[in-house]
Amino acid sequence: MDDVYARALRVIPKGAQTGLRSEIHFPEPFVPEKAFGCKIYANGREFTDYILAFGPIVLGHNHPEVNEAVREQMEWGVLFGVGVSELEVEVAERLVDLIPSAEKVVFVNSGTEATFHAIRLSRAYTGREKIVKFEGCYHGWHDYVAFNVHPPENMMGKIYPQSEGIPRAIWDLVRILPFNDCEAFKELMAEHHDEIACVILEPIPHSVGTIIPKKRFLKTLRRETKTYGSVLIFDEIVTAFRHNIRGVQEELGVIPDITTVGKALGNGYPISAVVGREEIMSLVHDGVLVSGTYSGNLIGLAAAKKTLEILERDGVTDRISKLGEEYRRALKDVLEDLGVTARIVGYKSVFAIQFAEEDVVDYSSVVNVNGEMYRRFVAEMRRRGILLTPNPMKRCHLCAMHSEEELEEFVHAFGDSLKSLGLDIFTPKTS
Repeated sequence: MDDVYARALRVIPKGAQTGLRSEIHFPEPFVPEKAFGCKIYANGREFTDYILAFGPIVLGHNHPEVNEAVREQMEWGVLFGVGVSELEVEVAERLVDLIPSAEKVVFVNSGTEATFHAIRLSRAYTGREKIVKFEGCYHGWHDYVAFNVHPPENMMGKIYPQSEGIPRAIWDLVRILPFNDCEAFKELMAEHHDEIACVILEPIPHSVGTIIPKKRFLKTLRRETKTYGSVLIFDEIVTAFRHNIRGVQEELGVIPDITTVGKALGNGYPISAVVGREEIMSLVHDGVLVSGTYSGNLIGLAAAKKTLEILERDGVTDRISKLGEEYRRALKDVLEDLGVTARIVGYKSVFAIQFAEEDVVDYSSVVNVNGEMYRRFVAEMRRRGILLTPNPMKRCHLCAMHSEEELEEFVHAFGDSLKSLGLDIFTPKTS
């Protein structure tokens, strides 16, 4: 383990391919070897996995039916790079059947690619350049959206690039607003609507745990964008298929113009898509460049076709959603029994433990969570065989292979971990 990590540091920045993966090396290097179901094996130990690659693993690691579908496709080819395959058409047809906003489909390989092309399409369709995004929402790491995902408190409401190297000219193309604030959005659109190409958001922001949208907020976005001719983009990379096989747009009662989907679509195999209204999507290859050598690759498509089949056949989404409710209820009971001040937030199969008190309505409710306390807690959980991300802004995921047995294991470890940290370190509840 230490040898692999030491070698990684010599050839890979921070010893991992992404910042989130480098964080997992706290409190010690983490070198995974294999994963099956809801278990991941690393450092010579078995862990119950609640990271699940930050959301794609909805059926469980190494799902045999998905793997078999991929193996069968490999016998015929993995990348043609010309024309259109029947498999590509089949998966696109399925997405059009499922996602309410989908009339046409373009496949890509990652969420970052999907949101990039969704924004490019919006600019071409409207002839405008500026975008609106919301504080705490994550849409990948290309330059146009790498702002105000996790800004420090003193930078809230101001343009805050999350990375160096983003040209200053791009800063001027992005407008930042607080999530769930109808009045702020209406004021901005009234004054700058002729500049706004699109409004992009996670309908349920999960990159800061969970923020539940107010119905009035989403309806305001839909009404104002229609009024002023801006494109409304729902980034459902996390929520589609995991929370609802048709995406959460239908259950939330607002249908956007463009939707980006991915993660749970392929159960770990790389595939994402941009889907949307025909009049916007028809600009692809007719003035708007959307291209990629590996887009529509047959491996991702085979995985997606089988994953969607299993999700629907086995009622996976409903089952893990109900299990998520059980987790949240049980964890809240532990906090109450121990008198610990913390909150359990989440939606369906996603939940997060945050050392803070107030209700979550926007990013300002999340910015001051106690990160140091959370990382100490995560270290205790890992000692007990439970794998969580050390990032206090992130969330836990459930998959089809989690069960009541894992719930009992988690709740027991949760209580023990809190006790081992010493209850005196927590702010006591006031009566």
